[in-house]
Amino acid sequence: MVFQVKCPFCGEPGSVEIEPADFEPGEYVLVQDCEVCCRPWTVRIQMDPNGATTVSADRD
Repeated sequence: MVFQVKCPFCGEPGSVEIEPADFEPGEYVLVQDCEVCCRPWTVRIQMDPNGATTVSADRD
């Protein structure tokens, strides 16, 4: 699955690709660089027991 997020540094849109089958319900944190400004995002992935997934990108 591909999720669209906005870079917390430059504001440009970006994408985060994950495979939900690789995750159990819960919260996961990873780091990904912006494709435009190359600064690192902290990506938070939250999955509930029903499979609903939320992805966000932060500066920290």
